[in-house]
Amino acid sequence: MVREFYRESKLSKTRPYWNEEIETMPRERLERIQLQKLKEQVQRAYEKSPFYRELYQKAGVRPEDIRSLEDIRKLPFVDKASAQDAYPFGMLVCKLAKIRELHSATTPSRQFLPVYATEKDLSEWAERCARVLWMVGLRPGDSLQNAFRFGLSTGGFGFHYGAMEAGMVSIPASTGGTDRQIDLIVDLGVTAVAMMPSYGFYLAMRAHERGIDLARDGDLKVGLFGAEPTSPQMKDRLGELMGLTAYGEYGMNEFLGPGMACHCTHKKGMHTWADHFLVECVDPDSGEAVPEGIPGELVWTWLSAEGTAMIRFRSHDISSVTWGKCPCERTHPRISRIAGRTDGALSIGGYIVYPSKLQDVIGLFPEVGGFHVILDSVKGLDCMTIRAQLRGGAGMDAERLALGIRSAIRSYVVVTPRVEVVPPGTLGTEDGEPRFRIIDYRRGSGRYGVRTE
Repeated sequence: MVREFYRESKLSKTRPYWNEEIETMPRERLERIQLQKLKEQVQRAYEKSPFYRELYQKAGVRPEDIRSLEDIRKLPFVDKASAQDAYPFGMLVCKLAKIRELHSATTPSRQFLPVYATEKDLSEWAERCARVLWMVGLRPGDSLQNAFRFGLSTGGFGFHYGAMEAGMVSIPASTGGTDRQIDLIVDLGVTAVAMMPSYGFYLAMRAHERGIDLARDGDLKVGLFGAEPTSPQMKDRLGELMGLTAYGEYGMNEFLGPGMACHCTHKKGMHTWADHFLVECVDPDSGEAVPEGIPGELVWTWLSAEGTAMIRFRSHDISSVTWGKCPCERTHPRISRIAGRTDGALSIGGYIVYPSKLQDVIGLFPEVGGFHVILDSVKGLDCMTIRAQLRGGAGMDAERLALGIRSAIRSYVVVTPRVEVVPPGTLGTEDGEPRFRIIDYRRGSGRYGVRTE
């Protein structure tokens, strides 16, 4: 359907919109679409999801209570902690036979959160990502080297589908193989990349080590960077190193990731697509809505999903929302740069890691009396070191213990750390026990933040 619209409207390569009718639709019409879709989603979730039906019955709310967009506030929030109770099929709202792709998101426990996608969901995902790629200036004939991960995490797939939808060359490079990635960029004349910003820095530095200046020797013009917090200054530096204009993009695995929001060429905030998502901004403590443009926690509802119900999902991302018209003439709301998180979760190499999960894993080893988590960057890439202190009197072989901790964390958390086992008393004590601390050196020189649990 999207391709048919594109052909029928006869958009030229120079037009700034992929789907002009939708992207420039007046707010009033967009909100009417949102309300209709919200009613349908709440009804489907109530009828087809035991998880949502029980949640809404406990809250004393029924689908017919949703008569306006403001009525969404009657619905209880959902977050990763509560959603994990729906594992494995609690959020599935169609027959399993209709599902064509399964992805997942992390939760505070070992259980992951399945995200089910039908053929319709995948088609709409491709269309949203095509809008994003078109919005940053890419056109048919451009080539996108996609260095986001391909797997249960949704990172790579969205822009892969979107590039094909928009008539571009998709290069699913995934992560790793940095020398090969550099060769592809230079030898093929790649015009755009999508990756985590830390990997972009690493790739540029590795190219420099090989005597390659990507800004001079390549044909890059656009970079899409996400999955990690990145300042405007960092994006500007990436642009200088790689010879491109760097844009921020936003996505959550719970909503199929890429294609949720992205900068346009004016960089006045990241556009999010109101015909697919309803984004609220609430006070993290009270849960009450905050005024437009005021920072708060983003809460997302997936209005168009067919396979998975995600209604009033707390992102724990701190940002703000505005409907003010952008110079690009797109009318959809924009979110500001993500300023932090409310749940204490850590972003490590694009993965969300919960300190509580690390504590649970370390708790499996009675020989360990306490530990520190040390985060740093090596050649632009995130690295995590676990410094585990032996409990007094423990006779465990340190090397074997380190291997066991490393294997357990890799299994539970996905991220693979360095593990150092240190003698009793090395990390300091409090009431006879060492403290659990997180030390993050990644933001500039010296200690960025220390948290004691």
